[in-house]
Amino acid sequence: MKVSLPLCMMLMMASLVPAVALADGDVACVSGQFAEQVDHGKPEGGATEIAAAKKATYFVDVANPGAPTQVTLVWSLDGKEVQRQSLDVGTSPHWHTWGSRPLGNAKDIQVELLDASGGSLKTDSMSIAPKPSGTTGS
Repeated sequence: MKVSLPLCMMLMMASLVPAVALADGDVACVSGQFAEQVDHGKPEGGATEIAAAKKATYFVDVANPGAPTQVTLVWSLDGKEVQRQSLDVGTSPHWHTWGSRPLGNAKDIQVELLDASGGSLKTDSMSIAPKPSGTTGS
């Protein structure tokens, strides 16, 4: 299959659009997700593992075309803010970082990602359903 040079250039430029769209110094959240842990730089484990561990990790991919900065994870459990975590972010179109929080008996988890000036970049939430109790048969 042959691909023309103009098509290759167009595809390369399209992949740069999110970074180019940012003004100098603007930080943006490319993606964020809950996980049970981060292993070798990748988020692993879903709601079942998070519930079993009673600990959540929030993994973020941040685009930062400007100088190194910080973002903040604001953790709320069952509707109440319980912790703020500052995370360093270097200059990169895909800077990966994460924070973790013990959950105790919380059922609802919310994380808000803030930029250095306190502006909201992303809010994410999840519910931890109680494990179904085993039934005994006769």
